[in-house]
Amino acid sequence: MKVYRGLQLPKWPKLPKELLKIPSDYSSAQFTKQTLKQSPLATSATQGAVVSIGNFDGVHRGHAQLFQHMVKTAKQQNLRTCVVTFEPHPKTFFNPKHAPACINRLRDRCAWIAACGIDEVYILQFNQTLAELSPQAFIEFVLLKQLNTQHLWVGDDFCFGHNRQGNFNTLKQAGTAHGFQVNAITSVQYNQQRVSSSMIRQFLHTGNIELATAALGHPLTYSGHVLHGEKLGRTLGFPTLNLSLGKQTSALRGVLAVWVHGLDTQPLAGVASLGTRPSVQNNGQYWLETFVLNWNGNAYGKNITVEVVQYLRPETKFSQLNTLVAQMKLDAAQAQSVLEKQPAKIPLFNINQSFMT
Repeated sequence: MKVYRGLQLPKWPKLPKELLKIPSDYSSAQFTKQTLKQSPLATSATQGAVVSIGNFDGVHRGHAQLFQHMVKTAKQQNLRTCVVTFEPHPKTFFNPKHAPACINRLRDRCAWIAACGIDEVYILQFNQTLAELSPQAFIEFVLLKQLNTQHLWVGDDFCFGHNRQGNFNTLKQAGTAHGFQVNAITSVQYNQQRVSSSMIRQFLHTGNIELATAALGHPLTYSGHVLHGEKLGRTLGFPTLNLSLGKQTSALRGVLAVWVHGLDTQPLAGVASLGTRPSVQNNGQYWLETFVLNWNGNAYGKNITVEVVQYLRPETKFSQLNTLVAQMKLDAAQAQSVLEKQPAKIPLFNINQSFMT
């Protein structure tokens, strides 16, 4: 096989299951860069691995079925399970203006992958070095030397390597030559439709949380540490918990009825605005600002998870603050009404059962 001499591969961290300790105030790209700098270059793994490679945006029913197969195979053969994902999305690197919107951020994506029973999650920073890596070098350095791959699961349309020169057949040939098995990921149908991240993005674009969560197989969540904001909401009588979601376009935008986890022993009802805050500033930064109903306390620095229940209305720019306040009162009342009928699914949510039912 052809190997690039002196090529420094990205350094990969192993993400433990205590994923919620990851600082959320970084954007996804910053978080990846920070973590990779602190991690030593991975050495050859002694225990073989069942591996899958992909973006896994949303971690939906199809991904969950794949992970079930991986976990079953690993237990039968005393192997470990590894998922390799990219940050940013390769399409974001090559064509930022036409990059797909994110269903959830890296933090929540990794948390849901871990909840499926995967042993290790590796984040590969998609940069120019990776884009220029040949298929042969990727197979040798990544699949063989880094991961000791024994079983590999990818989509039958999977392409990799410089100019997308590698494909499923390339991997099959490599597997035959090097003794690892290559499997094609089968699609999952829901309501007679193939479940995909693209389909879920479309549901979220139109505010259809019910169909989106049904296709996901689990609640849509956003988690992180509460940050200080401009405190405008506090002066208006609606103090908010602020989560930074970075500058990658969000598939979901608007005002939402939500449950907030992490502030009390029980989830708390809330109303949240997800977007770029057009009434305050619009620098392309996405924020999730949540007002917790009937709660007073200091949440700064606390780690929370926001569970999305229902879309209420689109994000709107208000020219006058009194109009904004009037609308926020209506939003809070509507959210309260919605949440009285729809209890939280986390932490009672059983991910292994709900994904497949």
